Amino acid sequence: MTGAEDTRRPIEARLFSWLDGATAKVRAGTWLDTMFKPFWSGQARDLRDWESSARYAIDRQQIVRARGILYGVVAIFAILLVWSAFATVDEVTRGEGKVIPSQQLQIVQSVDGGVVEEIFVQEGQKVEKGQMLVRIDPTRFAATLGEEKARAFALRAKIERLNALVNGTAYEPEEPAGEGQAGASAALILAQERQYFYQSRQQLNERLLMARQQVAQRQSELGEVEAALRSAERSYRMAQEELAITRPLLNSGAVSEMEVLRLERDVSRAQGDRQQAQARRAQLAGSIQEAQTRIRDVELTTKNEWRAELTAAMAELNSLGENVTGLADRVKYSRIRSPVDGVVQRVLYNTIGGVVQPGHAVVEVVPTGGRLVVEAKVSPRDIAFLRPGLPAVVKFTAYDFSVYGGMPAKLVHISPDSITDDKGNTYYLVKAETTSNQFREGLPVIPGMTVQLDVLTGEKTVLSYLLKPILRAKANALSER
Repeated sequence: MTGAEDTRRPIEARLFSWLDGATAKVRAGTWLDTMFKPFWSGQARDLRDWESSARYAIDRQQIVRARGILYGVVAIFAILLVWSAFATVDEVTRGEGKVIPSQQLQIVQSVDGGVVEEIFVQEGQKVEKGQMLVRIDPTRFAATLGEEKARAFALRAKIERLNALVNGTAYEPEEPAGEGQAGASAALILAQERQYFYQSRQQLNERLLMARQQVAQRQSELGEVEAALRSAERSYRMAQEELAITRPLLNSGAVSEMEVLRLERDVSRAQGDRQQAQARRAQLAGSIQEAQTRIRDVELTTKNEWRAELTAAMAELNSLGENVTGLADRVKYSRIRSPVDGVVQRVLYNTIGGVVQPGHAVVEVVPTGGRLVVEAKVSPRDIAFLRPGLPAVVKFTAYDFSVYGGMPAKLVHISPDSITDDKGNTYYLVKAETTSNQFREGLPVIPGMTVQLDVLTGEKTVLSYLLKPILRAKANALSER
């Protein structure tokens, strides 16, 4: 732009251009206004008043803006204060610990020991309850068990035979269910018992038959004696009658004295025969009664002998039953099985043919399944607010909590006293049980994993949380020595 053109510019435009350039100077040096105000011309004074009005408007606008900002800050602070007075946060007591089995480590032992015949598992393998782990050679127990079982079978067959003999019933034992050598041996035992049964029954019948024959013989003799007795009594009566008739005739001389004596001798002989027959009858009656008693005694004595054998056989079977049970247990315990579902931690015998001592551990199994149990250490200063039943959250250090979250749990145990470790650290031991037995699919949880246990002990407002340092400082202020 040339000088002529600049001259032709309106006075107002040049004035405002000059004011724009001088505004900053005037703002920075307001003290000049006070110093030179009496010397300004009227036009300059008017211009200066206009600039002051503009500056006032600008300052007023800035004050309004600042006031709005201030009011906004105060409102936000008031809202936050009210929110903090009602909003709550969880109070948490934290402890560090690890996952432990819900059941303690299962140490599987060999009861009787022996030679390792076969090993079915290896370390780290999952096993189920009842699954066979190791088999010990049961030969020495199995052979003895077979013999004892054979003896027990023979005793049972004998007991059945004796019961049948005592009760007078038929002997009908159950046929053996076994096969092979055991079945053949059982069949032979039953055949022998049947033979013994028939022999015993036949012997009893023969003894009873002999006693009954003696009774029959005595009864026959008794019949003959009674017939002789009747004849003797009849002869005795006739002799007495004849003597009674003849004796009066002796005085008259009709008969001789010899005839009377003969008749008296006949009476005496007939009386003797009668008495002898009576004595014989009494003797035979006693013999018959004795023979009948002998029949009962034979049967009773024989059955008593059988009962005695039966009692002895039953006692022997009971004693043998305990041995059979013990041997069967030994054979059963030679197959070492897992007592729980779990994971094999250690196999202590790895050699086929190795010798296991009685009572020695063979396999260690870590139980799985069931709810997980967390054991954590809590500082004594935080223990006052803990009690069984409080909810908790288990955070596994192996899995990022922000990604996978935690497992809900419940506090179930607090140690009755504090514990001090070798390093001098004092803590309480607490246990929490999870509400489920699985964390997430594909994320295994195994014993020994480290965790952080957060026990929810209550709630408090945000305001009380913020004021806690102030209240603590107030409580401790001006109390130092």
